[in-house]
Formats: sequence, structure tokens, C-alpha cells
Amino acid sequence: MIKLLGVPAFVWAALCLVLSVVWIFVWPEGKAVGTDGFLWFALRWGHSLTWLFLGAAAATAGFGAAVAAQRIALLALPCYAAFVYATVTIG
Repeated sequence: MIKLLGVPAFVWAALCLVLSVVWIFVWPEGKAVGTDGFLWFALRWGHSLTWLFLGAAAATAGFGAAVAAQRIALLALPCYAAFVYATVTIG
């Protein structure tokens, strides 16, 4: 069983998926007033998608597919970068 800091990958996956759901409801809504297109999408969904991809990567690693897990985890990087960019640009 794959573990990180002594915790099984499936526990990390569950934690990441819970955070993903939390960030669906908690987002910088006030900053999104007057924005549209890419910036709105990045503000609204960037953080949640980041945690979703990390959770999927942890679950995939738990099943023993390390290479696939690494590739899925890399998808979180542009999501989070877009979220930070939108937050800094609008803020």
C-alpha cells in the first residue's frame, strides 16, 4: 500500500476530494464581480479543480499506477496557477 507521511493514499484522496467539494461553495465571489471569461472561470473553479486532480492522483497512486498518478497530479499545476493569476490580477 502506498503511503505518504505514514497515511495511506486513499485517505489523502478522500481528504482532497472533501476539500474540492468545500471549494465549490467557498470561492472569492466578491472579486468575481464584473469579470467574465477566463478570469471568472479560473476564480470560480481553479481551486476546486486543483484539489480534484490531486485527489484523483492520490486515488490512482493507491491503485498502484504511479506514472498515471504523476500525470494526473501535473494537471493540478495549471489549474492552481490560473487561480492564483486570476486572484492577483483582479485583487
